[in-house]
Amino acid sequence: MKYQLTSEQISSKVAGETVILNHSKGAYYGLDEVGVLIWDTLEKGPHTIEALCDVVTSEYDVDADTCKRDIDGLLKDLISERLVEIIK
Repeated sequence: MKYQLTSEQISSKVAGETVILNHSKGAYYGLDEVGVLIWDTLEKGPHTIEALCDVVTSEYDVDADTCKRDIDGLLKDLISERLVEIIK
């Protein structure tokens, strides 16, 4: 299963942070530094949760299980806000 950004969002870098607008809802979202790394990776194309975890663990000192659990939670939040979608 792969994840990708939806067409219902637009994002921009502002003062070192990524700001995301869901234009169908008119709502803005911000991400922390790890969230930005995941978002930037998804901007390059669809990725599996394992590939996203590889990116995060290469940059941060976190074990694979914690990383996968945290990324799964973030992706679920982003999916519920229609900023990310699952593709096969």
